[in-house]
Amino acid sequence: MWRTMASWLMVGGIMLVLAGAGKAIADTPAASEPAKPAAADSQPAAAPAGWPPGFLMDIMGPGVKKPMDDLGLRMYGVVETGFTGRLIGGDRVLPGRAYEARRVNNLRLHQLRLILDRPYDATKTFDFGGRVEGMFGGDAMLTHSLGLFDKAGEGKGDAWADLLQLYGQAWFKTGKESGLEVTFGKFLSPMGYESVLPEATPLYSHAYLFTFASPTAHTGVKLNYVLNSQASVYFGVVEGWDVWEDNNHAPSYMVGGALAGTEQIDGHARDNFAWCVMTGPEQPDRVSHNRTAVDLVFTHYHTAALSQTIEGNIGLEEGVPDVGYAKWYGVAHYLTYNLCKYASVTYRTEWFRDQGGSRTGVDGAWYENTLGLNVMPFPDHSVLKNLSFRPELRWDYCSEEAFGGGERHNQLTAGIDMIFKF
Repeated sequence: MWRTMASWLMVGGIMLVLAGAGKAIADTPAASEPAKPAAADSQPAAAPAGWPPGFLMDIMGPGVKKPMDDLGLRMYGVVETGFTGRLIGGDRVLPGRAYEARRVNNLRLHQLRLILDRPYDATKTFDFGGRVEGMFGGDAMLTHSLGLFDKAGEGKGDAWADLLQLYGQAWFKTGKESGLEVTFGKFLSPMGYESVLPEATPLYSHAYLFTFASPTAHTGVKLNYVLNSQASVYFGVVEGWDVWEDNNHAPSYMVGGALAGTEQIDGHARDNFAWCVMTGPEQPDRVSHNRTAVDLVFTHYHTAALSQTIEGNIGLEEGVPDVGYAKWYGVAHYLTYNLCKYASVTYRTEWFRDQGGSRTGVDGAWYENTLGLNVMPFPDHSVLKNLSFRPELRWDYCSEEAFGGGERHNQLTAGIDMIFKF
C-alpha cells in the first residue's frame, strides 16, 4: 500500500507542491515541521538567520532562483563529518553506541543531506507543502526504513544512501491561530528530544534513549491540530518503527502533543512540554505482541542563556524472541549554557535500563555522562556562520561487563564533528 502511495508522492505530491498558490512565508511556521513540535523551540543552538535556505539558493542563477522563490520552494543541505577516539575500555565497535561510533578511530562522513521543500503558509486558509530529503553517508545505514534502500550500501562504511524523508502536507486554517496540518508519506518520528539531524541535536554523540528507545522515522499519515500558538495535539497511523514496506499487515498508532507556556524569554517560551505515545505490533508477520512506548520531554529556560531539558521514556513489548516480555525505561538530563555568540556548552547525564536485553543485547543498566561544546567560529560571516564544531568527552558505564571485549564495566571516548549548513 505504502509503496503505491510513495510513487504517487514522488510524482503527484511534488506537483501539488509546485502548484500550491502563492509564496511561503520567509520564516517556516512551527506547525509546518512534522517532527518534534516542542523540542524545535527548546534546542539551544538554533540555526542562524538565513538558514534554511543557505548559500546554495544564493548561488543559483536568477533563471532558477526566481521561479523557486515564486513557488515558495527552497533547496539547501547539510554535511556532517566526525571522529570518535577510543580512550578506555572500547572495542572495534563501541558497545552501546551506534551512529558516531561504529568505526572508532576513523574520520567518517556521517551524512550529506540535500533537501527540497516548500513550507506551507500558515496564514492562508488552505495551502500545500512538502519535503524530499536524501542522505548519503554512514548514518544512512541506520536511518533507512525496512523495505526502502535496504541494500543501498556495503559493509559498515560511509557509502550508504537513504531517502530520509518524503512527505506532502496540507494545511487547513480553522481560526486566528488554529488549524489542521495533515502530513502523509515518510517523516521523522515526533518521539524524543534528540534527532538524527545533527543541527537539531545539542551534542555529537547520541543518548541511549534516542539510539535504543525511540524510532527514527515513520511511513503513514499524521494529523496535527494546532489549537493556538501554545498548544497542539496529533494522531498518526503508520506502518511502525522504521518500516517503509508493511511487514505484518497491521498498523501502529501514535498520539501526542506539545504545550508551551505563555511566558517568553528572548523569543523562546520559558517552558515547553512534549509527549508521545505509540503502540502497535512491530514483529514481522505478527499482528499481536504489541510494542508500546511513552516519551515525555520538558524544557525550561532559567535565563536566556541557560536551559534545562529532561526526557523520560518507557517501553514494553510482548513475545520478543528469546526474551519474552521485554521492558526498557530511562531518563536523560541536558543542561545547556550559551557562553557567547561563538560557543555553547552542554552536559548530558543519562540512565537507561534494558530489562531483558531486547534493545541493546545486554540485560543491564546503562549510564553515560557527556560534556560537549558547540563552537561557531564565524557567527557574523555571511557563509561561514553556518559552520560549527562539536568536541566532546563521554564516559559510559554498564552494570554488566559490556565494554572492552566483555571485560570492563566502563569506557571513555573523545569525539568531535564538523557541521556545515549550505
